[in-house]
Amino acid sequence: MALPLARAGRPVATVFDLLGEDENDMSAALGYALSQSPALTRAVIRDVSDGWEPALALVESHGAIALQSAHRDHGITDVEISLGKDFHGIIKAKRGAHLPTLAQLQQYAPLLAESPAEHRVLLTLTDVAPTRAAASSLPSALDGVRIVHRTWRQIRTLAHEARANEGHAAKRVLEQFVGYLGAILGMETHLSNLVYVVSLGSGFGPGWGINWQDVVRKERRYFYPVGKGWPEPPNYIAFRYDGRLQSIHHVEGHSVYTNHRSVFPKAPDAEVPPHYCLVLGPAILPPHELRNGPRIVRAARCWCMLDTLLTASTISEALEETQRRMEARR
Repeated sequence: MALPLARAGRPVATVFDLLGEDENDMSAALGYALSQSPALTRAVIRDVSDGWEPALALVESHGAIALQSAHRDHGITDVEISLGKDFHGIIKAKRGAHLPTLAQLQQYAPLLAESPAEHRVLLTLTDVAPTRAAASSLPSALDGVRIVHRTWRQIRTLAHEARANEGHAAKRVLEQFVGYLGAILGMETHLSNLVYVVSLGSGFGPGWGINWQDVVRKERRYFYPVGKGWPEPPNYIAFRYDGRLQSIHHVEGHSVYTNHRSVFPKAPDAEVPPHYCLVLGPAILPPHELRNGPRIVRAARCWCMLDTLLTASTISEALEETQRRMEARR
């Protein structure tokens, strides 16, 4: 009989409970589940290989799973699946509704192009809806390597179905993996309502023919640097200026560019570090005036739940309520 185990006050019922909830932890969980269940590995390969299905005996005799493998000139891969000379797949996993960038895919595709395996696939694993992934600007192939998009929910379904083809030990691992993903995916629904609130200036950049507020209001676009303290593209973004919240927008899509003019014709024609360009949906206007409040100063950026921005009396109050709810969920 197992003894109760707790970590930082939280019960640990399965090996997956020892992991966290970021994309590295999710990749590790997937790798472990694949390694313990040949049926799941076979199901994933079948799902992404455009009709080719390896025999279970081949998976059991030649299958190998690798996590965080370093490759010279190609970076570190999240998860790799190999079946000798029959199959080689690289999984680029991300948490949330954001696809990998083209630059990330260009890093891994040449590695697969050099592989002697007959079937080679670069799989992106995110929470991006399949229709949105298909409509993205990412290519369907690079260097002769197919690029396939799947969601964590689809992987969870494959794991659930694979239980019927496994023995007791692997079946238990799959049940635990399905539960682990289920808890995180339920949290994603909660996090999808977070709004990134930013300050928007009224001036012009040097050489720009349009001011920053009109980029949002007229072009329905917003841009910011990749990294450097900025998040990956959110589901919602809100803009404040003149001391109050002006509008909230659903982010309909995004791209990455290295020249402002490639997106904004009136911008200077010059190379810049990678930037995200967000495509904004119609403005959602606050139902009443929402001043900054004492906690929102200068160009500070913050996250607030969507409903709090529609019901609070200030942005500061919305921030405090959001933080209270987030703390209560821990």
